[in-house]
Amino acid sequence: MMPDITVSDSLYSQLDQAAEEDLEAALWEMVYLHRRGNDPSE
Repeated sequence: MMPDITVSDSLYSQLDQAAEEDLEAALWEMVYLHRRGNDPSE
């Protein structure tokens, strides 16, 4: 189960606009890039 993430309405709106069509895919990409950038093994 994935944790719940709480964001402000304005941030959600910005994410929704940036995602174009698939908000969930955009959020997964952000998680992947964050983990990749913060993983010392990579």
